[in-house]
Amino acid sequence: MTGDLSRQGTVQSHTVIRVPGKAHAAGAPFVLLLVRLDNGNQILGHFHGSEPPLINSRVSTSSAQNETPSFAIFGETV
Repeated sequence: MTGDLSRQGTVQSHTVIRVPGKAHAAGAPFVLLLVRLDNGNQILGHFHGSEPPLINSRVSTSSAQNETPSFAIFGETV
């Protein structure tokens, strides 16, 4: 992801992972989001919060391009 526009988007879907595989067990439960970025791409990422945001909520990330993004409600700190 590059530029501010590709770091912001709208929640399209979400799921709560309550029973993950062993590699992610310590982080359970956690929220995964499907986000349509402002540049039109869609991406999966973690949500910084225990409850999923509403569909169509605005979210943003400051994650680097080679990391799994961690999203927060737009305007909140990730």
